[in-house]
Amino acid sequence: IRKALRAQGLTFEPGVHTCWAFHGTGPDPNIVESIISDPVAGFQPLTCGSHNKSLWGPGAYFARDAQYVAEGNFSTTISAGGGRRMLLCLLTLGIPCVGDATHTGVLPYRQKPHRYNSSVDSLSSPEIYAVQHPGAAYPAYVITFV
Repeated sequence: IRKALRAQGLTFEPGVHTCWAFHGTGPDPNIVESIISDPVAGFQPLTCGSHNKSLWGPGAYFARDAQYVAEGNFSTTISAGGGRRMLLCLLTLGIPCVGDATHTGVLPYRQKPHRYNSSVDSLSSPEIYAVQHPGAAYPAYVITFV
């Protein structure tokens, strides 16, 4: 993404082109270990959402708020007592566009030949992020909660 921004005459700025977001890991408890041991292969953004409708287009989905992941039942249950897990990840968003369910494969052009780097639900105050590049999400923390 740094290279793509540079090609457009832009400078990569942490905090502008990156953010922290939460990722639910679904019902399979092995997913967390898979993502941590190999983040690039673990997230697999090109296959995420392929089994159901992706509201904001293709990619691995992340939420600005932990509450969205927890209350939306996107977190993994890890114990009979109801303990659950989610990931806090550092995302490299680059320049996002407003996502759309009709986006398939690659994102639209921002300025030919340059495409947007990620999708969001809102440009002014994004709550949902979708990244399409396998290396765009780094799992920094595993959060366990009840």
